[in-house]
Amino acid sequence: MTFQYRLLIVASDDPYPDYKWMRDHDPAHYSEVEDVWVLTRYADVVNAFQNHRIWSSQRRGNLLNDLPERIGKTLGTTDPPKHTFARRLVNKAFTPRTIAQLEPKIQRLACMLAEQARQMGSLEFVSTVSTPYNASLLGAMFGVPDADFIQLRHWLDDFFLRVQVPEGQEPPQKIAMRHLREYLSALADDRLKHPQDDLMTAMLNAEDDNGQRLEYDQVVVTTMTFLVAGFESINNLFTNMTYGLALHSQVYQILKDDPAQIENFVEESARWDAAAQGFVRSPNQDVALHGKIIPQNAQVLLHIGAANRDERFFHDPDTFDLQRDPRGHLGFGMGIHFCIGAPLGRLMTRTLFHELLATSKRWEVDLATSKRVTTPNFRGFSVLPLAI
Repeated sequence: MTFQYRLLIVASDDPYPDYKWMRDHDPAHYSEVEDVWVLTRYADVVNAFQNHRIWSSQRRGNLLNDLPERIGKTLGTTDPPKHTFARRLVNKAFTPRTIAQLEPKIQRLACMLAEQARQMGSLEFVSTVSTPYNASLLGAMFGVPDADFIQLRHWLDDFFLRVQVPEGQEPPQKIAMRHLREYLSALADDRLKHPQDDLMTAMLNAEDDNGQRLEYDQVVVTTMTFLVAGFESINNLFTNMTYGLALHSQVYQILKDDPAQIENFVEESARWDAAAQGFVRSPNQDVALHGKIIPQNAQVLLHIGAANRDERFFHDPDTFDLQRDPRGHLGFGMGIHFCIGAPLGRLMTRTLFHELLATSKRWEVDLATSKRVTTPNFRGFSVLPLAI
């Protein structure tokens, strides 16, 4: 049987040789086993991200085998003009002031977790550092108490699963979405009665120039998307950076000697081993590409992980290069759906790794006891032992 893309290829130790094979030999690849088309060349992926008139987010959502309950109700699963209206209102809530208010807490948390890590010496990075850091900060943004967020985490993890279950049994991803919707609906009801200084309150109250507001259900599902995407994306970025740094001892030493390079480290990490490996689009018409016809309404994965290693755009793309021009990588998306939380994610990442590196004496991971996440859109670790 010829090569067939499989959803959990992202969970393998090194999927990048397979991505290269697709770029070189089958850049518009159709996987019969998954019923998905995969675009892997940088130019094709960027073109699709930037051309929403042909490549729709609203037909089939933006995740592989997306849940119908999400489609058309989130920023990532709508097209203009609906997306334009929603993004404008969300932008009114997600302001530079929001990030500035969080900065002292980000710094305090990063310092505290880095000191705890130093004292422990050896730790499990996800549960000890990444999860409490993300939970506390994302919870603060949306008014979710830390204790509640730990419970939400199980639903956030299950949300991205895509598993088949026996007939009559509810898939874990649907169970997760139902529980998240129930929790966040109750939170929204409380915010309507008792407004707080958080993002959910801001989205419920945001108005455009004509006095129009986001629908209640849009706010609930958009909040859910922020939480699941923020938690998964940032956690996986952190773990990929931790793993990548352990592989490149020379980079570790450079950063120890010159912390100013940490900003470049964040950008190159987001390119070299992207947390979000790809998002779905569906064409509004048949599209001819590389000698094939991608049919209207097909599920098409714009493969960020593969495009970020395309030698047609990036010089020596498999090399981790701190001096690389950071512009152009797709680690935070591209086009009208560019990650709205990217400035906050970058700040959280720079701050955390600045503190961890400053207190560290070594940087070693134990791959023998690590575990990778097993969701088709994201690449990272759910367990990653680190000696620091």
